[in-house]
Amino acid sequence: MINAALISGLLSNLAPLIKDEFSLFWNFKEDVLKLSSTLSSINAVLEDAERKTVREKDKQTEDWLRKLGNVLYEVRDIMDDCTFKDLRLQVKRLNASSSTRIQVTNSITHPFSNIWMRREIGQKIKEVQKKLDQISSERQKLHLRESIHDSKIDKFTSSWRETMSLPSSTKVYGRDKEKKQIIDILLNKTSSSINVAKGLSVLPLVGIGGLGKTTFSQMVFNDEEIANHFDTKIWVCVSDEFDIKLVIKAIIEDKAEACLEDLQKKVRDKLKGKKYLIILDDVWNENVEAWDQLRSILDCGSSGAFVLTTTRKRNVARIMETIQHFELSLLSNDDCWLLFEQRAFMCGTPKSSNFVDIGKEIARKCKGVPLVAKTLGSQLGFKSDIHEWCKIRDSEIWEISQNEESDLLPILRLSYYDLPYHLRRCFVFCAIFPKDTDIKKERLIKLWIAHDLVPTNKNQELEDIGNTIWKELCWRSFFQDEKTNYYTRCKIHDLMHDLAKSVMKKECYRLDASSSSDGLGHEIRHVTIMFHWSAKTPVYSLKKMRGLQSIMLYGRDNGEGAMEILSVLKKFPSLRVLEVSNDMKYLGMSYLQCQDLRLVGCLKHLRYLDISYSRIIALPNSICNLLNLQTLQLNSCCQLERLPRNTKNLISLRHLYLEGCSRLIYMPGGMGQLKLLKTLSLFVIGEKKSDCQLDELKKLDIGGSLKIKRLGRVSDASIARGISMAKMSSINKLDLEWTSNNEVDDNETNSTRDEKIGEALEVSTTMLQELQMSGYKV
Repeated sequence: MINAALISGLLSNLAPLIKDEFSLFWNFKEDVLKLSSTLSSINAVLEDAERKTVREKDKQTEDWLRKLGNVLYEVRDIMDDCTFKDLRLQVKRLNASSSTRIQVTNSITHPFSNIWMRREIGQKIKEVQKKLDQISSERQKLHLRESIHDSKIDKFTSSWRETMSLPSSTKVYGRDKEKKQIIDILLNKTSSSINVAKGLSVLPLVGIGGLGKTTFSQMVFNDEEIANHFDTKIWVCVSDEFDIKLVIKAIIEDKAEACLEDLQKKVRDKLKGKKYLIILDDVWNENVEAWDQLRSILDCGSSGAFVLTTTRKRNVARIMETIQHFELSLLSNDDCWLLFEQRAFMCGTPKSSNFVDIGKEIARKCKGVPLVAKTLGSQLGFKSDIHEWCKIRDSEIWEISQNEESDLLPILRLSYYDLPYHLRRCFVFCAIFPKDTDIKKERLIKLWIAHDLVPTNKNQELEDIGNTIWKELCWRSFFQDEKTNYYTRCKIHDLMHDLAKSVMKKECYRLDASSSSDGLGHEIRHVTIMFHWSAKTPVYSLKKMRGLQSIMLYGRDNGEGAMEILSVLKKFPSLRVLEVSNDMKYLGMSYLQCQDLRLVGCLKHLRYLDISYSRIIALPNSICNLLNLQTLQLNSCCQLERLPRNTKNLISLRHLYLEGCSRLIYMPGGMGQLKLLKTLSLFVIGEKKSDCQLDELKKLDIGGSLKIKRLGRVSDASIARGISMAKMSSINKLDLEWTSNNEVDDNETNSTRDEKIGEALEVSTTMLQELQMSGYKV
């Protein structure tokens, strides 16, 4: 799949480069056309290659796909090298004075006057062409057939779906009786055969993956009777790692680092004498001592306090239970049909007797597993052809056992392989996140874009296309629990996460204290690094992963982990994403200094950089060498005073986040050069002529939230050039801060000048939802 995604991305990116006479690729037009032709011919057989590896377990074809993937990344690196040189010449032209502009323009028109550089690029293209020719000849030995391409399937958006609002919750079928049984136990309304403990009672809920244990528990948790009965209710998602300190922190809602003794005191203060309900969702721990220790800490409530746990494993349930564990049943065929029907006919498929009969047969084959019924129903909701329904019903993949959840993966693959390629590649990328991660929509879309996973459309912004992909994956049940507070987030069901990992294979890797360095190599493209105070993560293993495209940090240490990674960045020339801190997922950032970031500037292919929450005062000037950078996250860098003077060189920048950068003194001049900029959360007007003035903002199409500080510094020259924000119609939150220490002319009072600036601003109210003003003199 990744090969198909890469080829499709390479082909779409090569086409405009070949046509652009100012592109460096123009100098190798014949070679690149041949490369493009070879890629197209290989692309035509990929679907058959995937079929052979998935259904026939063909090892030769799997090895062919692996070799192809390695070469495709080489092709992309060559393209990236040429694109970087293009960008560097563009920056030179933008920064050139009128006297040197003719010379610079000439160097753009004839970029490879340097014979050595021309020879180097040409040699690289010939080498990958030779490798692709070899791979192309091998495909004939494997008897791979070309697939008939259906343009209707690959069309990535349709008008009705763009305006569709996803339901915030789905009706739950077939669980009313079991819900009442559980609530009766929790409220102690049951017969004497069920012994509720005098102290803390623990009731485990057991069921295979995809059965709906979490959804069922949420029903119970949000029930009105439960709310009235318990003094307090707490939900904790436990997942793979059973860390007592993390569980307690979730209960007391405190992320600060503390010893277990302090945490124990805090949780007891919160729960002592109360009739509470705690739900521990998705528990895997089989360590009896660890559970006994947590239970003894929690056993401080009044009579009737309960812990309800969900788990796939009976062994886990037996360790925890004080009451006989409750096994969640499979859905009946009728309830499976109702769930399937809800999804399958929601999008206009005719509810004729033929479709209903076939649908009921498919629902019966779902073996009572809600996730399967929901996913297949969502898939067929996009199919109004009866033959497509028959293909699902008659698939050989249904020969499964209902007892092993691992056997559900082949069924879920039915829906996965039904997705268009652009949806597949975006979904499987999510294997990079740890299980049960709350995934923020804006963050995920920017990561997709950084890896060229989002298809381009000249009439749409990449972020809008990414948003449509998000909606489709939610609708098709690949994402779940979508919720919007300040941000829109979702989760991925464990089985869907397993599906993504099974497709990505070795491309995604999780590095933690228990990781072995054996078998690590260049096939790993995305690494998630987990740090912990009490154990050292073997960061040195990274040096073996020379083809890395993403590095993402989670956990907590004293900053040594991040500093060690930042010190070896030269080893990863292909890196596109470096996320050292996101939403405080990594808690070592406060130890980083400017000098620790000195090597980041060598990552010329970097698209996404997140160093939020660091204590840096200034960014190194080398950051301005990142000409491909699209997203720069500096949120809560509370010591940051200035951006580099050459920030204007970051001409690919689309999003600059500066929320919480309260000490920022000014914006560097030339920000108006950043024509692609869509997000700028903070703009501080400077005092010097070389600083950026407000009139440069009118050149940009900024949207979302914007705070402008030091409006009193707006110069008369800037007002004369025009500071109108009338064309910034995408801003929905605007914060204007007028405070300034500047003195005004003797003939002009503060209030008169503030009024003059305010009138000149001409703020657009098209999408404005919130306007704040402070320091304005009336």
